[in-house]
Amino acid sequence: MSNKYSVISFFIIALSIFFNVDVLASHYRAGEITFKNVSGRTYQITATTYTDPRSGADPNTASITLSYGDKNSETVQRTTTYISPNDPSIRKNTYVTTHTYSSDGLFTISLADPNRVGGIININGGASDQTPFYVESLLRIDIGLGINNSIILQVPPIDRGCGGFLYVHNPGAYDPDRDRLHYELIAAHQSTGVEVPNYAIPNFTHSLSINDSTGELIWNTPYPVTSINPHLFVIAIKISEYRRINGIDILVGYVVRDMQIIIEACNDSPPVIGAMPNVCKQAGDIVQFSVSASDPNTSQNVSILGYGAPFDPSIVSFPATLSPANPTGNPVSALFTWRTNCNNISYEPYQAIIKATDDYSTPLSDIRLSRITVIGPAPINMKVKQIGNGFKISWNQDVCHLASNYKIYKRVDSSHWVPPTCFRGVDESLFTLIGNINTNYNYSDTSFYDDGNGNGLSPLVSYCYRIVAVYPPRAANGTIIVSTTSDSYASAEVCGIIIRSKPIITNVSIRNTSNINGSLILKWLKPDTLDTVQYAPPYQLIFKRATSYKGPFTAFDSMNYSSFKAITDSSLIDTNLNTLQTQYYYKIDFTSLASGNNQFIDYSPIASSVKANIYSSDKSNILSWSYAVPWNNSSFVIYRKNNLGIYDSIGFTMNDYFVDSGLKNKDTFYYAIKTIGYYSQSLLSKRLENFSQQIYGIPIDTIRPCAPILTLTPPCNSFNDFTNVLNWTPIPGCASDVVYYKIYYKRLSKDEYQLLETINNNTTFQYNDTSAHLKQSIAGCYVVVGVDSSGNESFFTNETCTDNCPQYSIPNVFTPQGDSHNDLLNPFPYRFVDRIDMTIYNRWGADVYQTFDLDINWDGKDQKSKVECSDGVYFYICNVYEIYLAGIKKRTIKGTIQILR
Repeated sequence: MSNKYSVISFFIIALSIFFNVDVLASHYRAGEITFKNVSGRTYQITATTYTDPRSGADPNTASITLSYGDKNSETVQRTTTYISPNDPSIRKNTYVTTHTYSSDGLFTISLADPNRVGGIININGGASDQTPFYVESLLRIDIGLGINNSIILQVPPIDRGCGGFLYVHNPGAYDPDRDRLHYELIAAHQSTGVEVPNYAIPNFTHSLSINDSTGELIWNTPYPVTSINPHLFVIAIKISEYRRINGIDILVGYVVRDMQIIIEACNDSPPVIGAMPNVCKQAGDIVQFSVSASDPNTSQNVSILGYGAPFDPSIVSFPATLSPANPTGNPVSALFTWRTNCNNISYEPYQAIIKATDDYSTPLSDIRLSRITVIGPAPINMKVKQIGNGFKISWNQDVCHLASNYKIYKRVDSSHWVPPTCFRGVDESLFTLIGNINTNYNYSDTSFYDDGNGNGLSPLVSYCYRIVAVYPPRAANGTIIVSTTSDSYASAEVCGIIIRSKPIITNVSIRNTSNINGSLILKWLKPDTLDTVQYAPPYQLIFKRATSYKGPFTAFDSMNYSSFKAITDSSLIDTNLNTLQTQYYYKIDFTSLASGNNQFIDYSPIASSVKANIYSSDKSNILSWSYAVPWNNSSFVIYRKNNLGIYDSIGFTMNDYFVDSGLKNKDTFYYAIKTIGYYSQSLLSKRLENFSQQIYGIPIDTIRPCAPILTLTPPCNSFNDFTNVLNWTPIPGCASDVVYYKIYYKRLSKDEYQLLETINNNTTFQYNDTSAHLKQSIAGCYVVVGVDSSGNESFFTNETCTDNCPQYSIPNVFTPQGDSHNDLLNPFPYRFVDRIDMTIYNRWGADVYQTFDLDINWDGKDQKSKVECSDGVYFYICNVYEIYLAGIKKRTIKGTIQILR
């Protein structure tokens, strides 16, 4: 060794001793920060780190500094420490403290400490021993979102694998609050927002990925290790918690786990766990399945351990077990058993994680998981009873006595729907939600009355109902936690039919379209049954009409009957109506006229006429129609008047709209709509057909053409040019009917566009803007729109802007000696400047000249005294005002000017 390097080495050692620096300060392997709510805004915060106890820096782990994310930090003493008996190079350190936050908000809790162990291949090319260790977690405190606890991670963050063999890992994370977890791989960091130097994804032969919903990490496969020293890799897993509030997923926190993977040179295959089932169970049922694992190396034994929420007594009241308790062998098997209860009902599935590890000198593992969904039991003993014109639906209280509300669903006719095993709630494509009973005020409230929102139910319809209980998520002790609620299994379907003690409208069909003399036919069915003792004859049907579903209804006709048997199915024609523009609503009151009194018995469900609407577009008419009827309209026939003046069918649909296309623009087309419907076909097979009014439409081109592709060339590279050149190209096939173009312009970004020019042909694709104001500034925005033969303009989608490129500078010498050469101080050639404000000072600071003239034109005289200024150096400040897209900007030029005579 030369004397030069000996001196340097001695100097480094001396510095280390003088500053008490540990040159071996590299000991961090892995870690994370978790938190748990104590009360209010007080949280217990736990930092867990894994270090190398052989490092000279390891004694420094007696304490760490935690930053709480609210501008406060604290030195926290180590609470517990543990050195693995199987690997003396790993020490687990735990630091527990509490902190109270003064307000709601987002807080990043972090730990940064020097340094990581050396030789981490994917950090700075292996030179990782001078890279700080850093982890962080996000805590969201929001009184509106409820209490928030971080995830719990059960599988240690240091793991081993063999080069050239598949590596599988799962962090064993679960959330006590039942929030949805999302996993992602991120770069390791050395401080807040700063990645470690030269971070690289660990190398592999096929792929390295993490399942974003289960956390399963698969490395397929690490490259073989050819040295006797293992390869160290670091990955960072960000596990985020999302809480669904009012249908929106809200991020409520995350934990970043910094994990070390040790890949060694070994010729050993990891054990393999057999298939794991995903399970759905009703709360209270037992989840039970076999777990098995084997190792291809028959001389090795395999042990099985269970992780995840089902095994944690702080999460579930009756933790899952493996039987036998510590299964070991090759092959090895165990029976997983978990007795669920009502507190386990959860929208998010539980993850039961099984880890199988062999006893090779470098223990290798396989990890698999089972997702277990616990669903609330279905409401039972459901009954339907007619009361008046509706049904009272009742059911038993949920067997868990934990439901927060019940949802009532209805449909017409039985669905014959059999819920799949894991299906919560009902298929909302088959059923409609009609009610919600909140049990917070009355837990025994287990009934609902359905009378069609006060309009009565139709007697000719079979109404079928299902009930779903809704469960809020709960902790193991039964305390409600704020997270996503979970629907129970759906109840059995129960149906009911209203007794026909009222007339039933079957048709409201327009016969004649007119704004004065329109008419329609109203048909009805007679009531089937009546208590003629309570309601004695004679009887009267009173026909009422309105122009709104909510009325008011006005009587316009009536029919009298001497006895109940005399009442028949019948019809009438309602005339002198505005059927062209008005939709009419009808109901029929049924009354008893006994003893001269008009005693109300019942009224029919309301039924309306069919109102057609039309919207005309390019070569097409778009038809839609509306109605409010107690039967189900299942299909529609569209009629159009032909050349013979006869309405002919042109289409059939099951939607409430129809597009008649391929038409000739500006021709008139007449239409009518026929609705086809039924009550329950099992109760009344009669097909109900009703016509709308006649309506016409005239197709017209309302489709905007596509905007052309626009380019703008400003004159920044040509000094004496003040022209903005626009060029545009039509989009093929999208602007074929453009007949001319319009050019719009605005000078500033905040301005509104104004029409600049109209190009009255469709063959010119260039425009030169030579407006006078461009000499002050070329800044501006342009839009070129195409206009078709119907006057439709394309959208402003091709806005193109240019900013100003001004030039203004001042020479530093001039010669005002009266020889007509350089007698005035003028700026160098300039352009695109709005104005200036310039002041010239002598060496004593007195101003001798001031001007707003862009050309300056100073003749070397004192502006006030008109006396020639002496030769020498003068100082100036010139504010140059230039117009940009954002507005006028001031640029200040400072310099000197020398007068020479």
